[in-house]
Amino acid sequence: MDDLFIRKIQYNESDLITEFLERAGSSLKSFRYFEKRNTNIIINHLTTCLLMKNSKAVGYGHLDIENKNVWLGIAVIESSKGKGYGKKIMTYLINSAFEQRISVINLTVDKNNQAAINLYSNFNFQVIREIKENTLLMKKIMNYVE
Repeated sequence: MDDLFIRKIQYNESDLITEFLERAGSSLKSFRYFEKRNTNIIINHLTTCLLMKNSKAVGYGHLDIENKNVWLGIAVIESSKGKGYGKKIMTYLINSAFEQRISVINLTVDKNNQAAINLYSNFNFQVIREIKENTLLMKKIMNYVE
């Protein structure tokens, strides 16, 4: 049986993210967050996590804050797509946002990445607008009951 769990990553564990990125394969074509950022950027994240399977990272997720906007990003290594891992990471990040009382979560997604759009829609993200020729802005409004 596979040992599958979410590991919260601390700012001094960016080497684990580097290992994940080295194994991610073609997933990095649609997950470009670290193209122009050093992995040490996670010191600014609200939440950073890796989905671990048998002690190897098969997925990554974060909640990042930039200019008072919270941004969600996830990636699953190419060889592990289609196994529900994205859903596990999304659940963890949405729960983390809930615990932190974040009111709005933003993300961008390639317009042709229908699997990701479907995943985000299942978590009640709505397409707001096209922000580049091939990129959509999606947003989730968190609802809290007092």
